[in-house]
Amino acid sequence: MFKEDTKFASKFEVDLLNKLTNGNFKYDDLILLEKMSGLDYRKRVYLNNTQIGVLEFDLVDLNWKFIPSACYYLIEEPKIKLKPTKRKLKGKYAEHLIENIDEFKKINNNYVGVELGKFVGVGIKKNERLKIKDLTFKKEIKRKKIQDFLKENNGRIRKMETKSIEFIGKYFEKYKNKSNYVINASFSGGKDSSISTLLAKKVIDDVDVLFIDTGLEYPETIDFVKKFAKEYDLNLRIIKARDFWKELEKEGIPTKDNRWCNSVCKLIPLKEFFEEEYKNKKIITIDGTRKYESFTRAKLKYERRNRFIPFQTSIFPILDWNALDVWSYIYINNILYNPLYDKGFERIGCYLCPSALNSEFLRVGDLYPELFNRWFNYLRKFYAEEDILRGFWRWKELPPKMKELKNILKEKSK
Repeated sequence: MFKEDTKFASKFEVDLLNKLTNGNFKYDDLILLEKMSGLDYRKRVYLNNTQIGVLEFDLVDLNWKFIPSACYYLIEEPKIKLKPTKRKLKGKYAEHLIENIDEFKKINNNYVGVELGKFVGVGIKKNERLKIKDLTFKKEIKRKKIQDFLKENNGRIRKMETKSIEFIGKYFEKYKNKSNYVINASFSGGKDSSISTLLAKKVIDDVDVLFIDTGLEYPETIDFVKKFAKEYDLNLRIIKARDFWKELEKEGIPTKDNRWCNSVCKLIPLKEFFEEEYKNKKIITIDGTRKYESFTRAKLKYERRNRFIPFQTSIFPILDWNALDVWSYIYINNILYNPLYDKGFERIGCYLCPSALNSEFLRVGDLYPELFNRWFNYLRKFYAEEDILRGFWRWKELPPKMKELKNILKEKSK
């Protein structure tokens, strides 16, 4: 059903939806969010497989918005009643059909719920005019719970687990008796590597689990990694990275198109660890990368040689899993997960990562002002405050979509 990466709504996202709508959503409601292309966070919102709108972070106004679809007004009573008409109204102006015009005048929102006989829909209010965006037949949307979804999909998730374990087992059988090879697992503290690590342990009980402490991790991540390792009896190896702040003075601001930080904070310390710990051995690393995460990763095969560390090959046992599969596996098996997911973060890594969504960067400011201010104050040496808040620092060369945003902001400021 879903073409893009899809997940259950987190507690943070449910709270957002309740703040922006009258949906009265519960944490255990089956609310699915499907990733969309856009400037920042942008996702289709589904209630029991019916799309009720889009949740997005607006980089112009720097706030969250919910854009309702016609089906949203199947769960919230439309405020505006329209007179019967035989005309097709989609895409047409219809303020002349409004029965309760006084109610219409009170509405401050851009989006307006409308009712027309057997139909409900959504219109756009602008300059006291009403343009009908879409209409749908009235019907009942039965609210399902996450547990209902898990019961329905338990068998499918178990098959995916078996396939992934067999995938790891194939490599283990191939290399377990070869003295010049070693197999380990990569663990970031995020949901995907949590699953790939536990799957690895099902095959190789004493597998080394490698976590790189970049020095830029969230406090919760460090705590979670240790708690997770203890809970599941993992052979955790923590690798310390070089000092980012010292390297920053030499390398400049890391950006999406110049991620030197990945080499300094991850690849170099990892290579040094391999050379010291596994002297002259070839490395097979079990990695939780998924193809649904990004356009780049969508092109990945199940095995990849590391260009920076040529004696390391990564394998991807959950490459075909989407986020919904991962979360289903976590919930079905009651697996511990990083508490940052409930706080509105999707990318569990360095708190100042240029590849994170800008809405997440601003979330750091809300929850971790000390961490945020250190980075923000550094960026202010090179960027205007408004440019920092909208994430322009994240590119050395702005892509077309961000150049367009620049132009929009320029026009708005006139």
